[in-house]
Amino acid sequence: MKRKAYSLFVLAAVLSLMGCNNTNNEISSVNLSDEGDLVRDENGNIVYENVKLKLWSVTTGDDAAVQDTIINRFNQLYNGMINVEVTHHSRYDIESLLANTMNFDKDNAPNLIFNHGSKAVEYANNKWIYDVTPFFEKSEIQFDKEDFASSLLDAVTLDGATYGMPIDCHSVMMEMRLDILEKNNLKVPTNYYELVEVCDEAAELAQNNNLWIRGENSQGYDAITWRKASNAEEYTAFPISFGDMWVHEFFGYTAAIQNGGSLVNPENQYPGWYSQESVNGLQVLKDWIFPTETSVNKNPLSKDYGSSYDVGDEPFRNGSAIFKLQGPWSYQNDLNDFDRTLAKDGGSDNITTRNIGKMLALDDSKPYASKIKGEGHALMMVSTTTSLTKLCAETVFMDYIAYSSGIEWAKRGHIPAVNSVAQSEDYRNDPEYDKYIKYWGAPEDYVVVPPTKFYTHIDNYFKGALQKILAASFKDQSIDSILKQEYEDCIAYINLYS
Repeated sequence: MKRKAYSLFVLAAVLSLMGCNNTNNEISSVNLSDEGDLVRDENGNIVYENVKLKLWSVTTGDDAAVQDTIINRFNQLYNGMINVEVTHHSRYDIESLLANTMNFDKDNAPNLIFNHGSKAVEYANNKWIYDVTPFFEKSEIQFDKEDFASSLLDAVTLDGATYGMPIDCHSVMMEMRLDILEKNNLKVPTNYYELVEVCDEAAELAQNNNLWIRGENSQGYDAITWRKASNAEEYTAFPISFGDMWVHEFFGYTAAIQNGGSLVNPENQYPGWYSQESVNGLQVLKDWIFPTETSVNKNPLSKDYGSSYDVGDEPFRNGSAIFKLQGPWSYQNDLNDFDRTLAKDGGSDNITTRNIGKMLALDDSKPYASKIKGEGHALMMVSTTTSLTKLCAETVFMDYIAYSSGIEWAKRGHIPAVNSVAQSEDYRNDPEYDKYIKYWGAPEDYVVVPPTKFYTHIDNYFKGALQKILAASFKDQSIDSILKQEYEDCIAYINLYS
């Protein structure tokens, strides 16, 4: 997975396809009371012979390459029995592609989808996917739901039906330039107030021409040579922008959650993010860029980059920032980068990673202060498949991915959804776990969107509010009024089209 600027126009196109409840899209009929096309051997085991399965996966880039390796191992293990062919799509493209396919081109639908579990109930409401439990029972592959992180299982479950098998949990994390912190006698922050203190002190040191930084830049400096940060402009230690996927997919939600806000109202599945708690949390992000006399930070932690700007990695690399948001799946690349550029002085030991628990909380004593908005991938069974043999073969594959991805998938930033895997010796004793994976926490630290058939609408309108809150053109408008308007528009949209 990689950065991609969020566009309300792209998502609006998806909404136009998914906004109306497709009541005519009936689930294909599969009679589980008989054997259908199943063939069994003398011991009663299902015979799988050259079963071809088509998988659509939301992974791209390095994630896709690692997932391909895991799937290839499965195909080798089940050679001649089950073969899975995967195609990869971005998180944005897969929504419109799936909507088009399920509404107009079902013959070309995949058998399986690997996507975010928060989408499962919405897909089920459109009758695009099956409750997976009956097929696990038919194949006699155990789906031990007690062994899965409860929040991830809850996200794919509604009214007793389980619309997917959770595979992992992931979110944004933060990286830090340890070398710059240590050179300037600044500490590694553990909460929001410590983070603000470090960023304010760095800004003040820079103003006085006393902040030491290093990193390659356009003025010809190499990565290893220390220099004083320029005081020609404000030094902003933690740049963010709505154009970063990390902000609109994770950081904004986390700001609300860590200050007591909710994402969904469980009573009616409507949005739950219009509240004073959410207002308080989002004020933290507004102050991040536009500090006031009453804000915790005296100086901006980030420049105002505008909503379409992706901050990228350059400020972190060249020393004009101490912190950055990053997808954990990219951390290995950053380790390699610093091993190369600072090979003569510590390499990747000059950076470290942490999850963002407590980093946006105004009161870190609250139980929700350490929570992080996360997402979990899940494997879902598409309802156009009618072959019972194929459906049972899908459960074999789903079980393999859940239990056999382990540390390899975690190195890409995806924490196992299966408790027994996350607690196993093979997982905990891997050197990479001790080096950085342990800093990303466990699935129970993450809050995924509760099950709601209105997920796309709730997500879209919250992001619309966040975009305005972080925009200079709306700086004089209160956060409460922005949230209220987006909330009312969201409710009106749901009532009109759903």
